[in-house]
Amino acid sequence: MTKTELSQLLDSLHNQFASLALSGLEEQLQAHLLAIETQPELLLDALFLKAIRDHVQPQANSHEHLYLQRFEIPQIVLFDVLINRMPFVVMSHAITNRAMVNALKTAEKAVVMDVGIGRGIQIVRLFDELIKTENRLQKLTIVGVEPFAEAVAFAETQIRDTADKAPFAVEFVPLISLVEELAPDALARTLPTEYDRFVINSSLTVHHLPTAPQRQALFQQLWSLQPDLFLLTEPHSDHLEPDWRQRTLNAYSHYGAAFGVIDGLDIDPTAKNGLKMFFGREIDDVVGNPDDHRFEKHQEAGQWIQYLHESGFRLIPEFDIPVNLPPSPIRLRTQPGGFLAMEHEGINVLSIFQATSR
Repeated sequence: MTKTELSQLLDSLHNQFASLALSGLEEQLQAHLLAIETQPELLLDALFLKAIRDHVQPQANSHEHLYLQRFEIPQIVLFDVLINRMPFVVMSHAITNRAMVNALKTAEKAVVMDVGIGRGIQIVRLFDELIKTENRLQKLTIVGVEPFAEAVAFAETQIRDTADKAPFAVEFVPLISLVEELAPDALARTLPTEYDRFVINSSLTVHHLPTAPQRQALFQQLWSLQPDLFLLTEPHSDHLEPDWRQRTLNAYSHYGAAFGVIDGLDIDPTAKNGLKMFFGREIDDVVGNPDDHRFEKHQEAGQWIQYLHESGFRLIPEFDIPVNLPPSPIRLRTQPGGFLAMEHEGINVLSIFQATSR
């Protein structure tokens, strides 16, 4: 299905022949579901057709998940592939960790606040880089902001195990909360009384805040902490777009590029389909769910830059790209706006921003 064909389908669902178009949509969906086994490239279209049907006919009994379940992989396998083989994760961690190492290595007492620390994988990789790099660190405080207590517990164990190898003292300060529910001074209270370098990292987190004002308020709160370096990694696509038709077209370009990257990975077909099904849940959210039940509200780079500027941050446009990044189908391009784009076939899928409050 081309983007033009998708656009025509969306238009047909809202004209005088909508019932006929819906019948055609059902036929397309069922045909795709039956053909995926021998034509795996149809999985993207099947996921979109299902999400579109769920949006225009939410009361329908959906059995498509039974057909799609066979492409799921166990969570532990999916997590391993995402963290260690998905280029967007591996490369963005390497690039932002290099920036953090550069900022931290000349400090003696430093703080890293990770907004959305998850299971602590990026911070553990940061420790590995710091240990290999000559530095002056005597103490490093890690502040982990995360709403899921189980993830924070896992992160704390991983960080403490890795910290045992570090030649400097390590303190871990957990803050279990949704960022939009934090009290105005909650982040400030987590900071130690003494430090000479302060870095904030936020990877794939802020787009979960439901509204633009909440995002702006968070950036202003982070700026008020006066970090020396703020690193932001976010998907590049306008899924906060209120017009469902345009949002669906935006999503098709975005996830089409992501699936193209997955197709280029040197992993077995089962793992590829498992990764696609992971993003399939996002497609369901962006396209299939009503606005008040959506969580994957991505925005384009220009909007993130606006939030940063309006909060008082100054962009740092020079990126130190590690030379040992693994081969991947992704092209890295520094954009005129002062950010780094992670592109596939000319489509920016993920953006990385460096900024300072100074």
